[in-house]
Amino acid sequence: MSRERSMYFVGREKEIGQIKEALEGGKNVIVSGKYGMGRTSLIKQVAEMMQEEWRFLFLDFSETPGNLCQHLIVKLWPEMECRGRNGFSKYRSARFRIVSLDFNDSRKHVLVLDNIAKLSAQKIDFIRYLAWAKRFQFVAIVESFVSDDDLLRLRVRLYPAEIIMLQHLSKRNVYEFYQGLSEQHRFHWAEAHIKNLAEITGGYPLRMKEVALRQLRTIGIIESRVEVKGREREGKRNLTR
Repeated sequence: MSRERSMYFVGREKEIGQIKEALEGGKNVIVSGKYGMGRTSLIKQVAEMMQEEWRFLFLDFSETPGNLCQHLIVKLWPEMECRGRNGFSKYRSARFRIVSLDFNDSRKHVLVLDNIAKLSAQKIDFIRYLAWAKRFQFVAIVESFVSDDDLLRLRVRLYPAEIIMLQHLSKRNVYEFYQGLSEQHRFHWAEAHIKNLAEITGGYPLRMKEVALRQLRTIGIIESRVEVKGREREGKRNLTR
């Protein structure tokens, strides 16, 4: 697990444990929450933690079922390449390949359906078809504005499913995040500065990441300027020798 990725998941230990337990218990997972809660990043974190025995395949569910099938086939069998337009017959053929061809990877496969904002009849049918084959488990990442009817249809198709609602991180979690960042990079931030950073991010993981990266870039710019000035002084000394 990379240090850069893991440091953005302070306070998500409970959710990570719930997701792992659900998948290992044969359930599917539905993750919901407002934009900025780090839903996709959280699943990528879980995927990295479980990668020895599980393979997570991420699909952008805002695309058409035909495109989803083509992307999935390329992920599963890179030697295959779907060409031409997405006709209905081609979509049905691709769908059949996905549920019938042998996998090249012996790990358990999880389909991550990202960016679920609205469920058309075609997309519900796509989920039903793949779920019926029982070759995959699913993680569905839904937008907070998904209608109750669509959420109910999704739960029915993915039954049994565990629902994970991501909330803001606590002030304590955010404070510990910036405190750890300061110690890791030896910023020596004052307590007041850490509290200010924690306050302006409001417990949103993505906002925390943006602020942290901005701080790192600022320090990087300052350090690079110091290095440039040091090289300039060294160059002047060499010229006077």
